[in-house]
Amino acid sequence: MTVEAREHGSGSGSFRSPRTPQEHTLCSLFAEALERDRVGIEDDFFELGGDSCVALELTAAIRATLGADVSISMFYDYPTVAALAGRCEVLADAGAALDVVLPLRRLGSRPALFCVHPASGLSWGYAGLLRHLRDRPVYGLQSRALSAGALPGSVEAMAADYVQQIRKVQLHGPYHVLGWSFGGRVAFEAAVQLQQAGESVPLLALLDSAPPPDLREVPADGESDGFVLENAIRRYFLVMLGELDDDAESPGDTDQPSEVEELDLDALRGELAAAGSPYGLLGQNTFHRMFEAHRRHYTLSRRYIPAERFNGPMAYFSATQGEAKGRCAKNWQPFVTGPVTEYPVECSHLEMTRPAPLAHIACVLTTLLSAH
Repeated sequence: MTVEAREHGSGSGSFRSPRTPQEHTLCSLFAEALERDRVGIEDDFFELGGDSCVALELTAAIRATLGADVSISMFYDYPTVAALAGRCEVLADAGAALDVVLPLRRLGSRPALFCVHPASGLSWGYAGLLRHLRDRPVYGLQSRALSAGALPGSVEAMAADYVQQIRKVQLHGPYHVLGWSFGGRVAFEAAVQLQQAGESVPLLALLDSAPPPDLREVPADGESDGFVLENAIRRYFLVMLGELDDDAESPGDTDQPSEVEELDLDALRGELAAAGSPYGLLGQNTFHRMFEAHRRHYTLSRRYIPAERFNGPMAYFSATQGEAKGRCAKNWQPFVTGPVTEYPVECSHLEMTRPAPLAHIACVLTTLLSAH
């Protein structure tokens, strides 16, 4: 261990998860440079084996990924992700973390990967891809509902909005588009619209996303449908809190709609904050908007029926744990002209963007992207 390493403490001594997109990215870059499986926001750079040579490498990586003006000397004054993130100017405006376009990595010589948010509306979880996808810009697309913007009235309109945002970042293809859960349907529609505009979309990747339903199977909006939605959102947050396995039955699964208690959003936000979840750090109004985004995205999803097929292959990453609930590769085949290739991931649906599943997904993506 270097002299510098001995002069710095270890922070809290317990692992603390990243809370913001910027911290997610920095943790991934620290882990990559230090050859660690994971790095917490309070872990000391020098006590993890860092030295001036590693700091030089990490400085270049942070500049290339975030565009932040950092220097080697900053690691001596701010040796943890939490401290360094406070000094970086990228995303210094808290509202930037909720922008429709979230630049997870701005620089790279290869075409960008565009990742569409799940029902929560946030794309922060995709930051875990960065350490595995080298020299490629990565952008998240986030719901306008989070920043009190006007939410498009259909999946088609939402995809059209995102296509406009994508083309502001990258004017022409080839385009690589990915979406998880609800975001898979939006990513699919965006890819179709890009093709209709004459652009090339060599990669369309879906993470455990259910295909559009048969119109005959879509229930009318009503109390029972609202009950299903309320319980789905409850399950989502219980899994996020670690209080429920994704394949377990959540409280209220068998209750009648009239027996389900209304969620106390402020209490839930406090529990998430205490558990170290980045969702718990959202402001009260933003957290309430995220909850409402779940509702509205669910409604849009249930109404979406593709008008056109995607002209090409699809990569489909399926969660192997928990109930599939219609999420399987073969159910997408009627909407795609090329083959739908399934890649099993050892996790549940809600665990798709955790470190180990993302590492596997990124490995497959690297192979697929290298072919284009």
